[in-house]
Formats: sequence, C-alpha cells, structure tokens
Amino acid sequence: MDNASDDASIAKEDGLHASVEPNDTDVPAPGAEPQPATGTEDQSAPAGLSKRQCKKLLKLQNWEVRKREKRLKEREKMKARRLEAIERGLPVRTGPSRKELKRRQHTYSAATIEVAVDLSFDELMIDKDVAKCVKQLLRIYTLNRRSERPVPLHFVGIAPDGAVTRHLARNDGYRHWDVRFSADHFMQLFEPARLCYLTSESDQVLERLEPGCVYVIGGLVDHNQHKGYCYGLAQKHGIRHARLPLAEHLVIKTRTILTINQVFEILLSVHQGKEWQQTLLDVLPARKGAVPKAAASTTEANEPEPGEADEAAPGELDETGPGEAEVVAVMT
Repeated sequence: MDNASDDASIAKEDGLHASVEPNDTDVPAPGAEPQPATGTEDQSAPAGLSKRQCKKLLKLQNWEVRKREKRLKEREKMKARRLEAIERGLPVRTGPSRKELKRRQHTYSAATIEVAVDLSFDELMIDKDVAKCVKQLLRIYTLNRRSERPVPLHFVGIAPDGAVTRHLARNDGYRHWDVRFSADHFMQLFEPARLCYLTSESDQVLERLEPGCVYVIGGLVDHNQHKGYCYGLAQKHGIRHARLPLAEHLVIKTRTILTINQVFEILLSVHQGKEWQQTLLDVLPARKGAVPKAAASTTEANEPEPGEADEAAPGELDETGPGEAEVVAVMT
C-alpha cells in the first residue's frame, strides 16, 4: 500500500511539473524576431496607457480614416444634387462657400452708407422675443457677410448684463464677427446729422439712400405692442426719420410687419443698385400677397364695378394709416 501511494504521488508531481514547463514551440529561437501580437490593441500606442485608453486611441485613429472617406462621399452627393437641380431647372447656390467666407477679408471701400441696429429694448421684450431678435441679428450678419458690397454694421445699445448679451453669448465666437458691438447709445457713437431712424409712423419717405448716412433699425420684437415707440425716440433726440416706400411701389392687402433682417436686406439690396420695387417684391414673403402698384392699378381699372375702388385707396394698410407699413422689427 505504501509503495502504491508513493508511486501515485510521484506521478502527480511529474504531471504538475509537465504542465508548467514551457512548450518548445512557444519559445522563440535564439536570434529570431518576436512575432506581433494578434490582439485588437494598437501596438503603436504609447507605453503606460490602460487597456481602455488604448481602445479609445484605436477608435480615434479608425475614425480619422473613416472621416476622410465620409467627407468624400458627402462631396459626391452634393455634386450629384447640384447637377440634378440644374437639370430640373431648380435654383442652386452660386455664392461663396463657408470656407471661402472665412478666408475673405471684408472691405467697405465701396460702401456709401452704414447701418446700426438699436438694441436698447431689453425691458420692452420678454425673453422669448429677445431670442427671436438675436436670431434675426445672426441673419443680418450672414446677409452682410455674403454680400458683394457689404456695409459697416453696428449693434449698439447692448446692456452688458442684459438679455441680448446673454443670448448673443450662446453663439460661440460672436465677438469675432465683423460687427461693431457697443453698449453706447447711437447718439453717442454718431453725429446726429448723419442719423436717420427708420419707422413706419414717419411722414418722410425714404426715396433714395443718402451717402454718408447711418440708418438706424429698431431692434424691437414686440408683436407691435409698442407701436410708435421708435418714432418717439427719433423725435425725442431730434434726428431725422423716414419710412420705407412700400405704399409707393406695392399694393398690399394685408397688414405688413417687417422683421429686422427684412429691413436690413431691403437696404442692402438697394445699396447694391437694385430698384426699390423689385427689391420689395423679393424680400417680402409671398403670403403677404404684394403686387406692383402699376399692375394693381391696371387690374382695378378692368373691374366691372368701379365703385369698389372708392372703398380703399391703393396702398392703404389696415390699422397703420394710408401708405404706411410697420418697419420697426416685429417677428411674424
């Protein structure tokens, strides 16, 4: 019994030693190069990184490769869509790309006017309307940036700790816009003789853009609750005021309220040399139903009942008086 047990223990020990002895096939021969690992970890990863960090690094490297392929596919899709739009006769963008705009150096050598947006109305707007106002400012900046003949643009009267400042701060890099931001009032920034406040209540019609003039747009989004406020400001400070010539060129059957960016787009287009009537037709939304005044007069002359023309003079707008339209920016 003792001899049998000793033989069994010896066999067990021999088995254990055999299990830990290295296999000849696993040991590299002297002078042979080590074989690369077959795992998923990137062998080029810096030493000292954890397994999770190595996986993240490998994922980032793979994404860089896929990103280039993705960009190429996107460009091919854009080219295909552009060709399809041209074949179908649809409008395509002919302006500069975002990359070209970033490289472009703005020059105002051809500008004859300046535009200032008065943003001193924090206390007259709820936070939701301030957000809409700032969105319209972004649209103004984009229009001016893409224009072949941009104008010097000023955002003035901004309270340092006000709602407009808070909403502007949500747009990264807005301080780098080619816009003059100022907390000062427009009366402190410009000579009063150069200022002209645009307001629908004015009895003066803006028939042409005067060189050297600074046109002030009221940055007030209040859904027309403070009607006439900007007109009162112009009278208070003793500066010129004017209204856009909407009634002189168009017949509009609905009440017209223009946004800040629509007023600016009209000024910018006329500054580029376009006619008032065509500019107004291009900028005003189609839902307004605006038609050229000459065409509307011809239509009324052909109507069988002449008495209907006496009910409302051409160009009259509801609640704003004959020939007037609201130019103080209100979100529609």
